[in-house]
Amino acid sequence: MKDLGTVPNTGGDHHPELIERMLGLQPRVQRALDPTLPPELLERLGSVTYHQLEALACLPESGTTMRRFAEAVGVTGAAATALANRMVKRGLAVRRHDAEDRRRVWLAPTKTALDMVHALREWQRRSMAETLTRLSPDQVETFLEVLQVLEAEDEAK
Repeated sequence: MKDLGTVPNTGGDHHPELIERMLGLQPRVQRALDPTLPPELLERLGSVTYHQLEALACLPESGTTMRRFAEAVGVTGAAATALANRMVKRGLAVRRHDAEDRRRVWLAPTKTALDMVHALREWQRRSMAETLTRLSPDQVETFLEVLQVLEAEDEAK
């Protein structure tokens, strides 16, 4: 394997062959990190989409304002409202008006939604633990450092 430490980092001026290798590996790495849900979990989730589950995972059990929900999910207020409407319609979330300011709307997950999110997260933990057994402890640490750098760069945008 080529020593990536010898490749100069000139603000994105990487060797074309490295970029091609990374583009080729990206889908396989994504599949390894996010494998297909097992049939028993798919059956339990029913018609709830993965996007809805991820959005529900952003909801604290006690609920949050629609504005904070939109920020957590990373969508506009209108998109958050549409997503919340679908979740409420499916019985995954409840809406309530703030007692002190009726203009402020809160969104909270239902028990059904919390159970689904818990089942998904448990499966994700087991799946990630199994995936990481293929790496040495040093490789896991390096991989985590790379992900943290990418996350920090994304947050700074």
